[in-house]
Amino acid sequence: MIDNATVDRILSAALIYDVVSDFITLRKRGVNFVGLCPFHEDKTPSFYVSPSKNICKCFSCGEGGTPVHFVMKHEQMSYAEALKFLAKKYGIEVKEIELTDEQKQAQGNRESMFILNNFAQKTFISNLFETEEGQNIGLSYFRERGFRDDTIRKFQLGYSLEKWDAFSMEALKAGYKKDFLEKTGLSIARDNNRLTDRFHGRVMFPVHSLSGKTVAFGGRILKKDDKTAKYLNSPESEIYHKGNELYGIYLARQAIVKHDKCFLVEGYTDVISMHQAGIENVAASSGTALTQGQIRLIHRFTNNVTVLYDGDAAGIKAAIRGIDLLLEAGLNIKIVLLPEGEDPDSFARGRSASAFNEYITQNETDFVRFKTALLIKDAGNDPFKNAKIITEIVDTIALIPEEIIRLVYVKECSRLLEIDEQVLVKSIAKKRQENHLKEKKTLYPDPENPEKEPQPDTSFPAEKPSEPNPFVIQKSSQLERYEQTVMYYLIRYGEQILYTDKDENTGEDIPVKVIAFIVSELNNDELEFDYLPYRQILNEAAEKYTDENFVAETYFTNHPDPQISHLAVDLSTNKYIESKVHFKHRKKEEEKERLLELIPYVMLNYKDAILKKEMNELNIKIKNAETNNDFETLKDLVKQLSEYQEKRKLLALNLRERIITK
Repeated sequence: MIDNATVDRILSAALIYDVVSDFITLRKRGVNFVGLCPFHEDKTPSFYVSPSKNICKCFSCGEGGTPVHFVMKHEQMSYAEALKFLAKKYGIEVKEIELTDEQKQAQGNRESMFILNNFAQKTFISNLFETEEGQNIGLSYFRERGFRDDTIRKFQLGYSLEKWDAFSMEALKAGYKKDFLEKTGLSIARDNNRLTDRFHGRVMFPVHSLSGKTVAFGGRILKKDDKTAKYLNSPESEIYHKGNELYGIYLARQAIVKHDKCFLVEGYTDVISMHQAGIENVAASSGTALTQGQIRLIHRFTNNVTVLYDGDAAGIKAAIRGIDLLLEAGLNIKIVLLPEGEDPDSFARGRSASAFNEYITQNETDFVRFKTALLIKDAGNDPFKNAKIITEIVDTIALIPEEIIRLVYVKECSRLLEIDEQVLVKSIAKKRQENHLKEKKTLYPDPENPEKEPQPDTSFPAEKPSEPNPFVIQKSSQLERYEQTVMYYLIRYGEQILYTDKDENTGEDIPVKVIAFIVSELNNDELEFDYLPYRQILNEAAEKYTDENFVAETYFTNHPDPQISHLAVDLSTNKYIESKVHFKHRKKEEEKERLLELIPYVMLNYKDAILKKEMNELNIKIKNAETNNDFETLKDLVKQLSEYQEKRKLLALNLRERIITK
C-alpha cells in the first residue's frame, strides 16, 4: 500500500492539463482547454479540462475526473497502478507500507475470494482431466460437443464431482474458510451447518473479468432432471456482479480491437465454438438481457456490434429485446438471424472462419431496418398495428444520439413505412424531448418556484451521452433532485462557515460550517438520503469537516472510490465549471455570498418533498381503506394525513418567508 504522504504528493504534483495532453490534443477555450474525448467517438470537441479545478469532464459521454481517474480509465489501471504511473511521470519515489489490520481485512476479503475461485478453477480442471469420473462424464461431454482439448484448456473448462460435498471438503482441507466458500457461492450451508457443493455433478465454465481474474462459475448438469435447472450460475458477490461481466470478453479483447467489431451471442458454448472456428471477437451475455455495464465493456473496444440469434420465432423476439440500450449508447448495431434450427454454437462448428464471416457479411442487417421490416411483416393490413409500428420505430430512432444517423434512418423508414419524412422528424424530436425531460438532473431549483421544471444547462453544448456512464448521477427516487441539490452545496461549500452560534456555557462564538448544518438538519428530523453514494459522502464529510485542512470539493473529487469521485466531479462541473460563458450568466461569488439564504432553503425544500411523498402514499392507503370499508384504519390514516398537512403548512410558511426576505 502506498503511504498517505506519498499519495498526497502525487495528487498535488499531477496537473490535469499535463496528464491529459499526453494522450489527446487540447486547445484553449476561455479559462479551460478542450479536445476530442478519448472515451467515445467524438466528432466535435466535448472533452473539457479545467486547470483551476484540476479535473476533466466530457460533456457528451460524461466521463471525467481527476488526473488519477483519467489515467485509470484511459490506461485500464487500478487506483494504485494509476498512482504509480503518475509518480513515475513526476519523479516521485513510491514506498509501499504495511497495511493495518482493518485495511488488511478489507483488502484481504476480496483477495481471498479471488484466491479461492482460482483454487476451485484448478480443482475442476484436475477433476476433468485426472479423475475417472471427470474423464467419463465431463471430458466425454465436451468432446462430443466437438471441443478440442486445446480449446477446453484455453477456456479452463472443468468438472465438479458428483459427490455432494467433494469440493467443499477438499477446500476446507486445503485451509480455505467456510465463510469465503459461502460468499463466493461455491458452497451452500444447509440447516445442519454442513456444506453442499453448489455445482456438484456439473461441467464447469469459469467466468473471467476483463483483467482475467476468475470472478464466478457457470455449471451445466448432464443428467436429465426436469426438477433441476440445466445451467446454474454463481450468485452475486463482492467480486461478481453479473450485469458488469460478459463471458469471453477477456479472451476477445484484442480480436475485437483488431476487427473493430464484437459478435454478441447468448451462451458459453456459442463463444467457445466460435473461438474454435477461428472467430475470437465474440462475447456472451449469458442468456440475460443486456445491461449498461456489459455495453460499456464492449464500447471500450469497438462501436460495432453484430448480434447473432437463432432463426426461430423466439430468436427474432430476443433480437428485438435488449437492443435499445446498445442504440442509446451510440453503437452501430447489426442483426444476423441464423438458419432455422441453428444457433451460433452449431453454426460455427460446421464452418470455417472464412465461411462464417462470408455468411455474416451477406446476411447482417442494421437493427432499425431489421425491426421495421419485421414489424411491417407482422402487421399485415391491420391499421391499428400499422399505426403502432410508427410509434415503435420513432421510439427506437429517438434513442440514437447522432443526428446524422437518425436522419439516415428517417429517410429509409419513411420509404418503408410510406410516411412523410417530416412527420417522423417531428415525432422523433418530440420523443427525444420527452426522454430528455425524464433524465434531466437538477442541481439548482428555482427558490421562487420549487415545482418549476428545471431548465437545461447551457454553459456548454452537451449532446446526449453516447456511452452510458456508471458514475454519472442516476435517478434513485422521486426525491433524487432534492438530494442532489443538497449534495451540490455540500461538495462545493461544505467547509465554509455558514453562521456563528453562541456557546450556552461560555458565551463564545461557535462557527457552524455548511456540513454541520446539513448533518444537523437531517439528524434532527431522523432523515436519511435514499441514494447510497450520497449517504457515504455525507458520512465521510461529517467525519472529516472538523479538520482545518479539509476541503470538501478537493477531498471528494480525489476520492479513491471512482463512483464517489465521479459524483463529486459531476456535481462540481455539470453546471458551474468556470468558463467565459459561465461568467456571462452567473458569478460564482454571488452564490457563495448567499449561502445563508440558499442552504436553509434547499433543506426546507427537501423536507417538503419528503412530506409530499409520504402524503401521496397515505392518500393511496386511504383509498384502499375506503374500498375495503376498513373504517378503523381509515380513521388513523386520516388523522396522520392531517398531521402531515399541518407540518407541510408550516414548511410552506418558512419557505415563503425565506423567499420574501431574500
